[in-house]
Amino acid sequence: MDAMKWLGFLKRSKGQVETPAGNRTLTPAELAAREAQAEAQIAKEQANSAKEAGSNNPNRLRTSEEFRTEARDKKARRAKRRADNQIGGLIREVISGEILAREALVRQVPFLFYGALLTILYLALGYQTERILREKQKTLDKLEEATAEEKTLRSDFESQLQQSRLARSMAELGLEQPTAPPILLPADE
Repeated sequence: MDAMKWLGFLKRSKGQVETPAGNRTLTPAELAAREAQAEAQIAKEQANSAKEAGSNNPNRLRTSEEFRTEARDKKARRAKRRADNQIGGLIREVISGEILAREALVRQVPFLFYGALLTILYLALGYQTERILREKQKTLDKLEEATAEEKTLRSDFESQLQQSRLARSMAELGLEQPTAPPILLPADE
């Protein structure tokens, strides 16, 4: 206990009054008021349950005013259900054009333009890529054709350079192939 006195500065507020532990005893007037309140609550619950039981019974006798009130409520509930129908309401707004006048949609117009621009760029790049690929394929086809023609010409040229063909071509021009080996000429002449 002495430690508590020494550590008293750790309390939150010095003005707090310590309350006795446990509940206090109620006075007779407070007990009577509590009982009266409980009885009133029970009576109220019984009245509500009787009223609900009578209103839920479809065979009960109703006055014309109750009947009209129920019919109005039924129409109001049906109208509210129709208004709350998300798909029907959305279709109605789209057809009438009301959806275009909404503030939320109007605020999104710059983003919609941005999305449209990106879509157009995407499509343009797709078409450009297809055009480039077609040109590349045409170039590859021309290259393949030129390579085949080059191979054909090379084989024709090599066949003309063969010894037997060379001799025939020279004979047509009146030239003969020498049979004697070549002679070296002296360098001082």
